[in-house]
Amino acid sequence: MRRGQQPQRDAFNEHAIVAYDIETIVDDEPADGSFPPWPRHRPVAAAFLTAKWTPNGYAFALDTLSCQPGTEEAFYRKVDELLPAGATAITYNGRGFDIRCLALQASRWVPDFKLPNLARQAASGRFDGAHCDLADAYSGFGGTRSVAMVELCKALDIPCKIDVAGNQVGVLWRTGQRQAVREYVAQDVICTAVLWWHYIAFQKSDEKLLTLPLAELVTWIQSEPGLAHLKPFAECRPAQLALKRAPALRVAAALADAELRVSQERDEAAFAAGDATPF
Repeated sequence: MRRGQQPQRDAFNEHAIVAYDIETIVDDEPADGSFPPWPRHRPVAAAFLTAKWTPNGYAFALDTLSCQPGTEEAFYRKVDELLPAGATAITYNGRGFDIRCLALQASRWVPDFKLPNLARQAASGRFDGAHCDLADAYSGFGGTRSVAMVELCKALDIPCKIDVAGNQVGVLWRTGQRQAVREYVAQDVICTAVLWWHYIAFQKSDEKLLTLPLAELVTWIQSEPGLAHLKPFAECRPAQLALKRAPALRVAAALADAELRVSQERDEAAFAAGDATPF
């Protein structure tokens, strides 16, 4: 590889992703209000949005976890379960913070260290298809400084930090307002997923990679009574545009698939007829 040339990136799995985010607290908050080094942070909540393409469209699952005293080992084993091999994990600043915090604390609480999926994420590099850190990707992998997720969401009309900001998590958690923290981390995960679909659609020059999953996410949010805190994502401009454009894209995809099947059947028939011709 020539000097200055980026290494070849492993392929992302565009049709099976897990977007995730964590919320943390520190035991001794700095008096000056500064952000403590990541080893001082303890995860207290995490959310995982799984989005997988199936023959019937996208299937979604949202898992929101809490880590309270006495549940640490179960929490980290569940985190490992929600990061299956084969799916691409999507985070925002995950390589520099989320994965680091999860891996360090898991090393403390899981005595047998049998967390292969989390270990795989912790080992993933900048150009590894197992994980996409959108803070790095949107900055051009060092081409410019990364920015806060809210800045990208504002630029793309994606709701972000709707009711809570990250600097409120510690107070909310300690005062028992833990449902607010769980809803907040779930909202950040949806932001992460929508940013990913924008990113990969642009990179692949393929509108379907944004429009179809986003349109189906809207339908899913609207059909699940427990997802009322995610309604702003179903009402934002990108979501409404996706709902408008998705039907035509589905028809075009179905026609292309039908034409491919007809062509394959024609080729198979011609091949069979050729085999039946005597020499």
